[in-house]
Amino acid sequence: MSGQKKTIRGGVVTGYGSCRFCGQQATRKVLEDWTQEEKDELVTETCECLEARLYAAEKGQKERAHKRIEMLFGESNGVVTCNVAVLELLHSIINPVCEGNIAAATVDIGNGVKAKINITNKGNIKVGRTKTDTSTYEA
Repeated sequence: MSGQKKTIRGGVVTGYGSCRFCGQQATRKVLEDWTQEEKDELVTETCECLEARLYAAEKGQKERAHKRIEMLFGESNGVVTCNVAVLELLHSIINPVCEGNIAAATVDIGNGVKAKINITNKGNIKVGRTKTDTSTYEA
């Protein structure tokens, strides 16, 4: 090469951020193209203050619930085929359930398939799928 340095985009740098709850500032290794908001979010998620720990736990719980919806109702589940509108509805239920605005939601998808999203007594989000197969014969 003719003496030119190759610039690699997306390198790791030391970034500074603040916890949104206690205001504590910290340095973290981040990608160089991260915004200040993304740096603050990382510092908040890793801060040791009580509010930040509760926030991080709730955020992780929501992310796991969204993954469960994809596992049970997404394209590759192999049991049930749901269209995009149904998946969006199920994903939109996660926040109100997790935040305690509703205790549970049951969605009848049709063909004997129901989705239920609720909070357990231990405070965990539960995503369930029920598929009933009923056979009726007349003689």
